[in-house]
Parts: sequence; structure tokens; C-alpha cells
Amino acid sequence: MVHAVVLVLVLLLKHVRTDIRYDNCAYWTFSKGFGLPEFTERLALNDVTVYYHDSSLKSKMPRPDWINTTAGKDMWRIIHDWTENNRYGGTLQFHTATQQFNLTGLLTDQNIYQASGCCSVYPNGTYTAFLTYAFNEKDFASFDINTKTFVPAVPQAVFYKNLRERDSLRVDMAVKYYKKTCLERLKILQQDPRVLIRKVPEVQILEQQKKKSGSVTVTCHVTGFYPREVQVFWLGSDLQPVDEGVTEILPNGDGTYQTRKSVIVPEEDVGKQNYSCVVLHISVPNNITTVWAGERAGGVAVWGSVCICILLAAAVGFGVWWCRRRTRGKHLNLCTTQINHK
Repeated sequence: MVHAVVLVLVLLLKHVRTDIRYDNCAYWTFSKGFGLPEFTERLALNDVTVYYHDSSLKSKMPRPDWINTTAGKDMWRIIHDWTENNRYGGTLQFHTATQQFNLTGLLTDQNIYQASGCCSVYPNGTYTAFLTYAFNEKDFASFDINTKTFVPAVPQAVFYKNLRERDSLRVDMAVKYYKKTCLERLKILQQDPRVLIRKVPEVQILEQQKKKSGSVTVTCHVTGFYPREVQVFWLGSDLQPVDEGVTEILPNGDGTYQTRKSVIVPEEDVGKQNYSCVVLHISVPNNITTVWAGERAGGVAVWGSVCICILLAAAVGFGVWWCRRRTRGKHLNLCTTQINHK
């Protein structure tokens, strides 16, 4: 039965792709009053940090050994050069935002200005890019790469928008970076050995029975996989997908990810209908299929019988002990014999 399920799954899901999407991202933070470095810069490819610098460090991050091509060395030199440029420009932007919030009486003693920019290449060849800004962890503004305009998210960002758009040189530089340079860097950084790692998902089936309805919530917990892209499906006994909504993919903290998909099995189907959790990941040639056949109900019955036997044995043992305390000689033999016959 399981082999048949797997065969049908291959046919049903052959159109599903688990190819990797590459995200080349940069994160800048400017803060005051938090006891943190005033400036930090982090470059990451698919959540793997490839470059980091902050204002407390005296020297910049050395070039890793795996970057040994001419293009790679040039890229690393430019990253170093632009760190100071980003620090200077970002500090001015931070002060501009701070002044605007101060004018409206919304400024606090602790302030943080964040910028993040990413370019992404999808398996189908689609290329996207974005650049956003936040002040005190709330949306502040974004940059539209196609129209070369800044889009304010709050009234305080209108002055910021006008100021940034007047600097046409920097605007053109930003457009060039996200339309060309970012992609060129991505192609180099995706050779990082840490990005090339493949970790196979671990799959576990969890169950929770609802007392009132008698239904069982069956959860397919998938964890420990890398890269991030994964497809998790539940299929019913008729091998049709069971849609239980979208589930978020979360980081584990060790560079791997986890996700889960649940299906609610009605009481009348428990023990009668099979459900299959199918996991597709680039680290696995085909798929990982785990079949749930409602075995929990049988397990509960078995353990219930075991518990009853244990309780009966305990009761007999207690009866013998009680009789021995209250009887002597033939009375003890009589009491023990009566209990054994029962």
C-alpha cells in the first residue's frame, strides 16, 4: 500500500519544484540609546552571513579563502570600500528621520533606523529586488527601483522622500546596484560552501485527540532541513491533497529550518482512513512519505489493557498483604487461597 502511495505521489506532484531561490540581502542598522554599536552592516545569502561589520570593530572582515577569483576579490574590495560610504550616508538618513519625528513630538530617547535591501532569483528565472526603511521598528519608507522614487509610509517620511530624490546621483547608483550589481554578487556568493550544504528533513507525526468531537488533529512536523525551500502535503485516503492552509517556515537557530502541516481527521475516519504526509526537499532525490493509519486508537486500547492488568495485580498484592496482617496460621492460608481463586 505504501509503495502504491509513493508511486501516485510522484505522478501527482511531479510538477512541484523545490529548486532553491537565492536571496542576496544587505541589512544596515543605526541606533542610539540601546547600548549597541551605532552602526552595523550585515550581508547574507539565503540567511547565511557572508560579511559583517559594526562601528565597534577596528578592522573589517577579512576575505574568506573560498573567494579566490578575480571577480570575487574585486567584489570583496568594493564591499570594504562601501562600508564607510554606507555608514556615512545612513547616519545622515538616521538624523533626518530623527529630526522629523522630533518635530511631531514622537521622538524617544531610544531610536533605531533600519534599512534592508534584497535581490532574489527564483527557480523559474524571475528576478526581483526591493529596498525598505524602518524607524523604531515601524515602516518608514521604501524605494521603488523601477520609478526611481521613494514611497513614504508615514507623514514624517515625506521630507525624507524629497531630500533623497534630489540626490539623483545616489538614486541612479541604487538602481544600478539592484538591477545589476546585486545579481553579479549573488552569483559569486552562492559558491559559499555553507550555502551549498544540504540537510535532509526529519519527519515526525504528532497526534492530539479532541475529547468533545472525538476527532484527531494529526500534525506532520518537519525539521532540521536546509536550504529553506520545502513542500509539505497531506494526502487523504483517496490520494487527493488535503488543504489545511499555509504554514510558515521558521528558523531553528542552528542554520536549519522547521515547519508543520496539520490535518483534522473526523472520529468516524480514525483507524479506517489512511493519511499520507509528503515532504519534498532538494536534499532528497524523490520524497519522504510518512503514512498515518490511525494507529493511535489501537495504541490507546492496548495500553488501556496493560493498565488494567497492572491495577488488578496491584489489587491482588494489596489483598495478600492486608490478609497477612490480619490473620495467622490457617487463616492466612484460607485468605490467600480465596484471593487466588478470584
